[in-house]
Amino acid sequence: MKSSILIASCLLSLALVACHSKNQDKTDDAQATQTEQQGNPYISDTQAQDTPVKEENLSGEVVVLTASDFVDRITEINNENGFRYKGTTPCIVDFYADWCGPCRRIQPMMERMAKKYKGQLIIYKINVDRAGDICERFGIQSIPTLMFFRRDEAPGRMVGAPSERELESTIT
Repeated sequence: MKSSILIASCLLSLALVACHSKNQDKTDDAQATQTEQQGNPYISDTQAQDTPVKEENLSGEVVVLTASDFVDRITEINNENGFRYKGTTPCIVDFYADWCGPCRRIQPMMERMAKKYKGQLIIYKINVDRAGDICERFGIQSIPTLMFFRRDEAPGRMVGAPSERELESTIT
């Protein structure tokens, strides 16, 4: 009797596992197809292209962003499909704080780069003390942190105060 119950429970377990496995295979196939259709999560979809973006500042000046400006000009921070850059001109976002010595030290360099690449690159800066949600979403743990955004690409990152030569080589 005990062996009959044991055998029956084993057969039932095998049947359930087999059914779950088939359903999981179908789910995996559906997810793979959906991923292929979506392609690169950083490539803007039609909806993102139709969304009006604030006019880009191509003045050659460093532009200070608020948290809401960041969302309007750079990317949505709650997008499950990745961070899609809203602008068309490549940009650098400098995550800084007023009390940070290295942040203050690279400020003149960032201003020179903004002037040098006027019309080709926008340099933004955002104060980490006023943009906690954004810093958390991007995993900003050290400052200065520079993030590089280009249309249809994953954002790049440079942590610490780079030399002008290092920044120049990253930009070009």
